[in-house]
Amino acid sequence: MLQGLPVVSSAPTSHAAAPRPPRVNRRGAELGPRRGTPRTRHRHALGGNSLTEEESAAESVATMALPLQRTAWVVNKTGALSGLARVHDEIAAPAEGEVRVRVRAIGLNFADVFSVLGLYQATPPTPFVPGLECCGVVEAVGPPAKNLPEGTVVPQVSVGDCVMAVTRFGAYATVVNAPAHQTRALPAGWSFEEGAGFLVQGLTAFYALSALGNVRRGHTVLVHSAAGGCGLFGLGICKAVGAHAIATVGSASKAAVIRQRFPEYMPAERIIVRDRKKFGAQVKEAAEMIAVTEGSAEGSVEGSESGGGCDIVMDAVMGDYFRGGWDNLARGGRYVVFGAADLTPAGDLGVLGWIALAWKYIRRPFVDPMNLPGDNKSVMGFNLIWMFDKTTVLGELLRDLTQLCLPAPKVGQCFTFEQLPEALRTFQGGNTTGKCVIVVPE
Repeated sequence: MLQGLPVVSSAPTSHAAAPRPPRVNRRGAELGPRRGTPRTRHRHALGGNSLTEEESAAESVATMALPLQRTAWVVNKTGALSGLARVHDEIAAPAEGEVRVRVRAIGLNFADVFSVLGLYQATPPTPFVPGLECCGVVEAVGPPAKNLPEGTVVPQVSVGDCVMAVTRFGAYATVVNAPAHQTRALPAGWSFEEGAGFLVQGLTAFYALSALGNVRRGHTVLVHSAAGGCGLFGLGICKAVGAHAIATVGSASKAAVIRQRFPEYMPAERIIVRDRKKFGAQVKEAAEMIAVTEGSAEGSVEGSESGGGCDIVMDAVMGDYFRGGWDNLARGGRYVVFGAADLTPAGDLGVLGWIALAWKYIRRPFVDPMNLPGDNKSVMGFNLIWMFDKTTVLGELLRDLTQLCLPAPKVGQCFTFEQLPEALRTFQGGNTTGKCVIVVPE
C-alpha cells in the first residue's frame, strides 16, 4: 500500500508478450513475421522515398482504420485535481504523419500537475486531455508526413511494434494518436513501464546538462531532486561523461535510493539532504570536498574564491534553495532552471491555496542581470514542450542521449488507470522516487 492506495505490482510488463495484430498487405492477405529491428529513415525536403511493402501495408491499415472508442481522463476545469474526469470518447484514424498507439503505460511528470492546476503556460484551453508521454503497441499507421523539416528523424514503424511516444498533451488515454517522429522503438528487454519513463525526463535532463550546461568530464554538477526521474537521469548522464555530481534530496530515505542505483559513483558525502537554513553551507562543503579529492580537471571552469564551486546547477526546485546553489556557482558556471517544485501548491488551489502560492511568488528569488557580467555566471531556463516544434533538434538530442547507453529508468511507483487522480496527488506530494507510472490494462 502507498498512502492508502493499492499499488500495482512492480513486476515488469514484458513488451515481448504484447499481442500483435496481424500484418496485412493491400489485398488483406496476412504477411509473414517481421525480421530485424525497426529501421530509422530521414525525411528530406527534396526528393521522395519509395514505399516498401511494410510501409504500404501500414498505410493500408491506416486507410482502413475507423474512429475508435477509447477511455481518457479530461480536465474540464483547472485549479484542482477534482477537475479530472474519466470519459469515453472517440479517437479518429491516425492523420498524416501519425501513428495510433494502444497505450500500455503512461508516465507522470510535474508538468501534468501544473497543467491540471492551471499553472502551466503551454496548457491548452479546457477541456483537454493531459499527459506528455506513453508507451504501447502500434495499432495503425497514417500516411507519411510531407512537410517535415529536412533532416527530421522519422522512425519506420509497423502495426504491432512496441513504441515510446511523447505528445503535446493527450497521453492520459487508452489509445493515442502520436506524431511518428516523436516515437521511438521500445528497447529490447525494457518493460512498458520503463518505456513510459524515458523520453520526457531523459530528454529534459540531457537538454539541461548537455545543450545548455555543456557538461564535460571533470565538471562539478549540482543535481536537485536527484532521486526523482529527471534527477536520476541527471546523475546517470554525469557519470557517463565523467562529471562529478552532487545530489540533493528531501529525505534520508531518498538518499538511500541514490546509493542503491549508484553505489560506487555517489558516495554518501556527495548526497545532501536539503536543510533550508543551511543549504548554501551544505553545497559549499560538498563542492570543496570534490575540489580537494578530484583536483581541477581539464575543461572545468575556474573555481570560486573558496577553492570549490559548481560548474552547473540543474534545478527543478527553486524557492528557498536557489540562493544556496547560485552562491556556490563557479565563475563561468551555468544555472539551468526547468521547474519550481518548492513553489508547487501542496493541494488544490482554493482560496487558501492561492494565498499561499502568492506568498511564495512574491518571495521568489531574483537575479539582477546587471550583475551577471561581473559575476560571470549565467541563468538559463527551458520548457521541453517548446522543443517539440524543433523536430530536427529534438531528434539530434534523442540520438545523442541514446548513444550514452544509460540503463532503463527506475520505476518507483505504479498505479492503475482508474487511480490516475490519486497517483497525481501522491506525485504532487513530493514523496515519490524514480518514475511514477500509470499501468493501462490490455
